[in-house]
Amino acid sequence: MPYLKNIVLFIITIFFFTGCVSLKKESVQEMFQSNNAVEIKNDYKKITRLVIRLKEKLDKRNPKAYDENLASSIYTEIDNLQDTINLKFKNNTLGSYKSYLQIAFSKDDIKNRNDYLILGLYKNIYDAYDISSSYKITAFSYDKEKLLKLYKNLQILAWKIKVEKDLNDNYLFLTWQNNWQIELEKKVKAGLKPTWKDFENLAYIKNGEESIFGYSNLSFEHIILQMKARVGTTLERLGTEPTQMSLNTIKSLFIFL
Repeated sequence: MPYLKNIVLFIITIFFFTGCVSLKKESVQEMFQSNNAVEIKNDYKKITRLVIRLKEKLDKRNPKAYDENLASSIYTEIDNLQDTINLKFKNNTLGSYKSYLQIAFSKDDIKNRNDYLILGLYKNIYDAYDISSSYKITAFSYDKEKLLKLYKNLQILAWKIKVEKDLNDNYLFLTWQNNWQIELEKKVKAGLKPTWKDFENLAYIKNGEESIFGYSNLSFEHIILQMKARVGTTLERLGTEPTQMSLNTIKSLFIFL
């Protein structure tokens, strides 16, 4: 009998070191996790990839609002699911995601505003999903309250990024607006009462690059809504109903949760 046990043990050992040698450490860990725990990890991986997409689009649309020298490090940080970059503001090193997001939406003149927004969002996700302790055997290890706050913050973000303006009444972030709309708004602020001829003479209309009847750019909002939907899926895996806030409630909130 001991001889038979030794043979079985030998076969299992050979199988592990030959048949499974190509398995990544992560794959081996997942063998001992519940299905929900594995799926939730996939949820936040997909969300962080959406953060990268948002940064790409945001920097392209607002090219003067980010630090080009820091961009590569931020991409690496998010791609590797790390949390090592901590920006400074007025010589103080920022800690919480709330600080980053509040600065990102400050009405003051903020240098590299995009970076505060992206890192604030990423740090919120990192904290809510407890990514620093990525290996969880069951889904019950996740903090539902933190995830609910993230879900609500994404709703607040989707609204603020569309409407918030600085002290000079300029949008903090250009996202949904067509270029001709920005050009027209500046002329109206300067006292123009536009006629149809004024519309036709707007640079992007006149050059045929845009149309007055063209759709607004909803791709930014769509990315954020995809994040929110993915967090909602996580909450459902945890047996929690995602909470959708009313627009009036969102408008009344001056800070992130």
